[in-house]
Amino acid sequence: MNRGLFDFAPSAWLPTQDKNVLEYCRNIRREEMEITNENGYSIRVVPHPSSCCALELFDWIYRSDVEDKKTVIVFPNSWRNIYTAVAEMCNRNNISARNIHAFCMDEWADENGNVAPITYGPSLGGSFLSEFYLKFREDLRPKLQQMHYYTNENISYYSDLIDEVGGGGADLIISATGWVGHTAFIDPNTKKFSADTLEAFLELPAGFVDNHRLTIVQNSTGWGSGDMYHTPRYSVSIGPRDVMHARDHLERHDLGNVGGYSSWERMISRLQLYGPVCKEVPASIYQLTKGTIYVSEDMARPIEPMDLLAF
Repeated sequence: MNRGLFDFAPSAWLPTQDKNVLEYCRNIRREEMEITNENGYSIRVVPHPSSCCALELFDWIYRSDVEDKKTVIVFPNSWRNIYTAVAEMCNRNNISARNIHAFCMDEWADENGNVAPITYGPSLGGSFLSEFYLKFREDLRPKLQQMHYYTNENISYYSDLIDEVGGGGADLIISATGWVGHTAFIDPNTKKFSADTLEAFLELPAGFVDNHRLTIVQNSTGWGSGDMYHTPRYSVSIGPRDVMHARDHLERHDLGNVGGYSSWERMISRLQLYGPVCKEVPASIYQLTKGTIYVSEDMARPIEPMDLLAF
């Protein structure tokens, strides 16, 4: 396919419109992908990123137990298979999670700024408690008060609470990147995360978010079953400040839309990992931090010309 026969500008609501950046990211080869940058952010291509993240999380809990060390972790949702696998490994090996202090990464909200309660069926905080906390044997669980989730009362100081409990920030943030290049619900082009400069963006704390249209579409394909009317337009989320304050970071990039010629998830992954650090692709700020990202072999596949067909 000769793409030069027809040229056009990307839609303004996409994470980036810089064609030079897009072409650079499209043309990164598999053998060029595994790097560790000057900040200690390491990219590794593996067959099963979820398995790697499960083992990493188990190791964090194991060390918190044997070293008897308080460990503060910011958790994404919903990661049912990973969380239940980790809890099962701990249960089988009598590994206590007593020193884990957990913070949920985000939660749904309504148009009036009300945070969804954990009793709401699709609640992200409720999912975390059922998929992680309650999967531990009762004698191995942390105290319930060490499990932090969003409420109407704490949203105004959620970032301060993470800093307070974590001695300046979380020990670890676990994450994955969304279609719009977000981490948590740190969406680009939103009122909450609007900033004139990258420096100002990096200082923004947790708060109420007016979600990007692509985030709504992505979430409707999951628990919303394609019904965008059933997907909340608003959320509450950690902010870039929480990402920057965390001492370590763990990510996974694997395809949700497997098979066929879909390249969108591969493209946004590459924009985060290899494009410029910018507020337009919020997850790109992880490049400024220490951490490990596991990328699946499927995600690392070349973006071939057939992938670029729009039909």
